[in-house]
Amino acid sequence: MAQSLGVDSAELSTLIRDSFDDRTRGRLGDLHQTVKWLAASLGATPSEAGVHAAVHLRLEMTYSLHRRTWAIPALVALGRAGVPRGLVSDCSAETPEIWSRSPLSPHFEAVSFSCVTTHRKPHPDAYLVALRTLGVEPQDCLYVGDGGSHELTGAMDLGMSAIRFEPPSDGKGEGIDAETGWSRQVPTDLAEVVRYVI
Repeated sequence: MAQSLGVDSAELSTLIRDSFDDRTRGRLGDLHQTVKWLAASLGATPSEAGVHAAVHLRLEMTYSLHRRTWAIPALVALGRAGVPRGLVSDCSAETPEIWSRSPLSPHFEAVSFSCVTTHRKPHPDAYLVALRTLGVEPQDCLYVGDGGSHELTGAMDLGMSAIRFEPPSDGKGEGIDAETGWSRQVPTDLAEVVRYVI
């Protein structure tokens, strides 16, 4: 991306990290607008071809993360059992853009993307968008997450049950605004969560 935009790669990486909140609240526009903003913030004026190339790279990177998911067997099992599934994600514009071709997409009846709703976890509306689409009440829901963005506390404050899941590769929920002090069981296999639900 940096090469396509004519900027320093380390500076671009830092700016992408530092703009996380604005990007995930949709404040920088769609992905094309966001990429242009990133370049301009670093003093560059890339060609449209350069912006297009950077956008393409960002989309393909995001898609590759979705393609590597290990969650499909659990999602399939829940779907076969008739359990409605909702996704609440703090994400930037590239996720909605690739969502229709994501291998995760067919397995959720509802999604709440922060860059669309403008609400990040743990804001109640981040969850309520998905709950309303599913037509369920918070007290009837189990929220499963790695604990980033204080998501578990936010879910429980709404009345949901919550399980902190430690992904096999990501580990320990140490992302942005990570939840700390979680004293309950932390499964590392989603099959455990499926057994809990059904």
